[in-house]
Amino acid sequence: MKTSIKHLLTVCFVAGTTLYASAQTLPKPSPGAEVEQTVGATEIQIEYSRPGVKGRTIFGDLVPFDKVWRFGANSATTIEIEHSLFIGGEELKAGTYSMFATPGKTSWTIVFNTDTKASSDSYDTKKDALRVITKPVENSFTETFTLGFDNISDTSANIVVLWENTKVAIPFTVNTKENSIANIKEAIKEGDDLNSVYNNAANFYYGTMKDNKTALEYVNKSISLKEDYRNLFLKARIISATNKVEAVTIATKALELAKKDGSVGYQNFISGTIEKWTKKD
Repeated sequence: MKTSIKHLLTVCFVAGTTLYASAQTLPKPSPGAEVEQTVGATEIQIEYSRPGVKGRTIFGDLVPFDKVWRFGANSATTIEIEHSLFIGGEELKAGTYSMFATPGKTSWTIVFNTDTKASSDSYDTKKDALRVITKPVENSFTETFTLGFDNISDTSANIVVLWENTKVAIPFTVNTKENSIANIKEAIKEGDDLNSVYNNAANFYYGTMKDNKTALEYVNKSISLKEDYRNLFLKARIISATNKVEAVTIATKALELAKKDGSVGYQNFISGTIEKWTKKD
């Protein structure tokens, strides 16, 4: 009996310790972080750790020059991209990669590697998907290692590295038109909320591609599922170049629906457009 009680107490103690430990959230010297950015029609996500300067000399000391660095701390920094990025004239295909850097005084080598679990010790150059050389520039002091994006447009952006007094930019481009068309086809295939999917597709072909014929085909599909002020007003704008009378009729119906919905912004937009279309020169 004594042995059984002792065993039971031991089990309870171990179980209690396990539960207590698993519930702990403690500060980390280099906390993890995620940064997400959409560039055009391409979603990009970076996961990394964020060490601090903490009074130390970073580049050329804590992070030696001309030696592979894991681009942060703890586990490998990873980047996940929805569509291909084009960096330095080379294609980095959609997928998930680890990121490494070899900092130097006048240039850095940035590496995208297919081994997402790689470390500085296990890093294998044979698994590199892309290597690019970029230049560091002097920058205002940044205490915490930071990865982010700047100079964002519909077709390009920079991945930016900030730490200590150094900034490194990794410019890239994306094929926004091709990626958008692929996204439209995938959304139609999935079949969820097709009313909005078709209307968004019509907006893309009307505003970005300047293809009114295809835009009209998509907006009519949206309207066939459910008329609302968004798709009706879009149709009015598409046909306004060739038939303003019909455009005004459709836009007037869209205005009535916008009033019922209480969308003040759209009411002003639609009524202002109708006024322009009906204004006599």
